[in-house]
Amino acid sequence: MWLASVRAWLEWQDGRHPPTPAFSVAPLPVSDSVGALFLPWLLAALALVLLAAGLWWWWQRGGARAVQRLLLALWALLWLSGSGALWVSHANTAQLAPLPAEQARVLGLRPRPPTLREVGGSEVLLELAHSAGPQRVRINDGRVALWQPGQRLRVELAQGRFYGLYLTGWDRLEPASQ
Repeated sequence: MWLASVRAWLEWQDGRHPPTPAFSVAPLPVSDSVGALFLPWLLAALALVLLAAGLWWWWQRGGARAVQRLLLALWALLWLSGSGALWVSHANTAQLAPLPAEQARVLGLRPRPPTLREVGGSEVLLELAHSAGPQRVRINDGRVALWQPGQRLRVELAQGRFYGLYLTGWDRLEPASQ
């Protein structure tokens, strides 16, 4: 109920003060090994196995009542931390700090259909002038689908209140005449 209340309040705030469109910019993940791909999943599975073993041991020693109280406290903590993360995510994009405009080049793009968690749009790979490596951004604007690889853009970027880099605007640059 608490998480739903926070979400409803944030949506109400967005209705009163519509946020500026901001699209998260993140470096394209590059990995040399297959192990790096599966390592987070293996660590999560190991943590769950250790947690289950610890709870079983505590159940045998202290009884069901103690384990139930701990699980209830963890459940409440999970919901409160989810509410806090939702608020932090919303507040992060509420007060963006604009950065100087810079040039970018489109490396590639592909359409992304909408899912239950994300709106559809285009996933664009950009080469920013002041960033190392390609950057990935998902934009839900139909005009972006007309971009071509190699095309130059002037992009407006902004720093989030707590973390992250966001794309807030762009202009297509005309190719220089020969």
